[in-house]
Amino acid sequence: MRIAVFIENRNGVGLTARILSAPGAREHTFLLVTADLDGDVGRWIGEEASARLDGTPVRNLFREEETLAHAQFLEETGPRMSEFARAESVDRLILFNDQSQRGSRVAQALSDTLPVVLVQDGHLDFHYKRLSPGRRDQNWYYGSSDAAAVCVWGPATAHHLLFRTADADPVVHITGALGHSDDPDLLRAAHHPAPRPARPSREPLRIIVLDQPLGDQRKLAAGEHREYLRAACESLTEFGEVAIKPHPSTLSGHLNWLGTLPGVTVLDESALVDAAGLDSYDLAVTFFSTTYLQTLRAGVPLVLFSPPPLNIVFPAVNHALLRNVGSVGELTDVAGQLHRTGKFTGNNTGEPLTHFLTFHDDVAERILAVTLEAKVREPRAAPGPAPDALTPTGTRAERALRAVRERQTPPRSLAVLGLGFGYVTGVAIPVLTYTQALLGHSPVDIRYIDLSAYHRTEDVLDALRDVDVVLVNSLAPLWRSAIGNELVGELASAGRKVFLYAHETEHVMAYEAEHHTLRHKEMLRLLPRTGVLCVSSAQADMFRALGVTDPVVVYNTVPQDAHRVRARVAPGERPRIVMVGSMQDRKGLDIFSRVAELASAEGLSWRFAWIGHRTPRIASSTLLSDRVTWMGSLSRAGVREELAASDVFFLSSVDDPMPLSVVEAVQQRLRVVTYRRVGSHEVLDGVSGYRSFSDYTPRAALEALRAALGERVAEDDYREVEELFGIPAFTARMTAALGLPGPDDVPDRPRPATPVKDGDPADGHTPDGRPGGSDTADGHGAGELRAVVPQQVRHLNEDFKRHVGKGNIEDALRVGTEILRRRQPVDVLIGMAELRAARGQTKEACQLLAAAAIVGGDRGRVWAEISRVAALLGARGRAIRQLARKESVRAQVTHHSARLRKGD
Repeated sequence: MRIAVFIENRNGVGLTARILSAPGAREHTFLLVTADLDGDVGRWIGEEASARLDGTPVRNLFREEETLAHAQFLEETGPRMSEFARAESVDRLILFNDQSQRGSRVAQALSDTLPVVLVQDGHLDFHYKRLSPGRRDQNWYYGSSDAAAVCVWGPATAHHLLFRTADADPVVHITGALGHSDDPDLLRAAHHPAPRPARPSREPLRIIVLDQPLGDQRKLAAGEHREYLRAACESLTEFGEVAIKPHPSTLSGHLNWLGTLPGVTVLDESALVDAAGLDSYDLAVTFFSTTYLQTLRAGVPLVLFSPPPLNIVFPAVNHALLRNVGSVGELTDVAGQLHRTGKFTGNNTGEPLTHFLTFHDDVAERILAVTLEAKVREPRAAPGPAPDALTPTGTRAERALRAVRERQTPPRSLAVLGLGFGYVTGVAIPVLTYTQALLGHSPVDIRYIDLSAYHRTEDVLDALRDVDVVLVNSLAPLWRSAIGNELVGELASAGRKVFLYAHETEHVMAYEAEHHTLRHKEMLRLLPRTGVLCVSSAQADMFRALGVTDPVVVYNTVPQDAHRVRARVAPGERPRIVMVGSMQDRKGLDIFSRVAELASAEGLSWRFAWIGHRTPRIASSTLLSDRVTWMGSLSRAGVREELAASDVFFLSSVDDPMPLSVVEAVQQRLRVVTYRRVGSHEVLDGVSGYRSFSDYTPRAALEALRAALGERVAEDDYREVEELFGIPAFTARMTAALGLPGPDDVPDRPRPATPVKDGDPADGHTPDGRPGGSDTADGHGAGELRAVVPQQVRHLNEDFKRHVGKGNIEDALRVGTEILRRRQPVDVLIGMAELRAARGQTKEACQLLAAAAIVGGDRGRVWAEISRVAALLGARGRAIRQLARKESVRAQVTHHSARLRKGD
């Protein structure tokens, strides 16, 4: 087969080299082609190809001596690519970007004539600060060219492509990233980051700033880009040596400007920065970039700096070596702590790295297989008028209901509270799948708050201050977190919309009532004040008995796998019975083992296998039969393969609300057997291929297995169940449920607003320094992260003084507020009062001065400082100033008298 690869940059050459090294690639002919008129791109690609492709030539569709305007060049790219494909008898095309100027024209020219396979070449899962109906960044539209297949890095990108619009139907394959997903060093760094050697405190840092061409890409005005870059470099030079590595595509104008920055070293923009090149640095800084993969490999901390005007931002990844900041002040606080203590504070909340990057050891082989199997997409039918525009459909009641539902909109902002987020446990999978589907539908602001990272309710409330809906994922945070119940209570009392997505049933509730009695009682008092979302009707009945007036059954979902091999229609000669779940008593280890023993005693040639890791929750009396193959934990792909090689999925759990493993078994058309009291029974009861047992005994389970093996799977019924748990249906149910009013809600209740009075400025700050309005003085939007690096108060005092000295008022207020939450040092109280007074915030300044007077210290100096600040308060400060003068004189007289008495 003749496969063309369209290459636009150096990175594309590296990706191509990896595809050519895949097993089976030598059986095909690869034709490498680019499009360049100016000569630079072609030269870069040629240099890289000579080093990486063993002399394989890269054909240029244009000659350097051609005199074409840029618009003519782009117009010619598509037709010339079509002619190249015809002349060379190309069967397939691989490209890495269908939204670039060249790539979009190549994809448009060939998508209708031969299979075009799009391979993701960089991080695409960016978030946005401001959401508007206008055209978004090109990353948003990646994969919208009707390619025959799209190979992406991970589930986040896959869900975005699948749910970007209502009619999106790309063929998406989660293959992982070439050179990243199959790198064992990156895998170790992703899950178990190795700590860097301890470095002496106060030793100068070596800092590298990985610049991006924000102005050239029109992501930020060139002037603003340079302004924030200059400010960042000036602040960082306080802590050591700063080097700037420009992006390879940076234009000469910006390169010349970089050379004018004082005190920094500008590196060669053409040099590639890999893990080895980064190893000598103590800290890396960038705006948003795939460079985070190299810094993780090198074990170098990376700060992702998002200046206020930059709309597109890198999402917060929960990792010890990655940190997101939103201002120059926050950036310098992170660098300052590393300089002082040798410690780097990464994001303590956010999305898991595996959300964006799936790890496989055969990525190139997977991409080659997708390429060989790809088929030309059929042309889409022209959209016709909607059915409602022709004639009314349905009954009057149905049409009235549809009219109401059409007005439903997803929440503009959603915070998910939980204890860890990863595609590992069944508790996190449904909500992560939902949020990614929601992001695919529209650019909603979604935040993941890991309560295990917080110790004070105030900090979480600050992070949630402008969120429309709060979704608590499972009841576990209310039992495990010391602030969980208090937080939910505060939100409910403030009239905020709070929902609990419950995954627990009676067994877990009884266990927690025994082991976390006080918190369990607090949780029961909170339940009627929140909206409760359930995974089964039986679970909803349980919550009604606990006082919840209107629980909503939304069920759950699982991620869509691109390839699901179905189980054989008829059982084999030796039927295989499998269970997937962690090894613990609640999952039915004992009954599974005893059924295996009973089947062997009766001479049945059945094989039993259990997939899942062993836990300590196994009693000494639990039987672990050697008739069962205990397979341990497997990858998601491995589990799918084992399910396809089995005949019956035997869920032996005594208590399971709505197990996702059963949904996966249904997707692969396995026969299913469960205990009658688990949630799966209510959706599978009566379906051919499913059996349940009402007596939780080995004999009853064995007979249910025997009956299931004698039935054929009902394809239509299984498909209906699969659709019930499909991502589109689950997303619609969850979004509708989150739009429902809470138990005490009044529709369209206005959100409380902070009135501007008593000299308060229009910037909307609250007395403790937090933003209370839609925009703050330094340009922060309502949803911005305003983080304070967790550290000792003495280090915070140093940050506060530095910000005050440099005139960084916003950052001084931010750090000062954090100090005052912990302690009330008089110098910080006076400093904060002076800052508030300078802003005309008279009331807040007076409160801070009063606190300083109470705290004490050197009374004469304290009152002298109060008098000085009071002079800034105008008429209201006169009385304070007079009092302060008197108290200052009194303190001085008292001190002098005490010294005289001591001298006597």
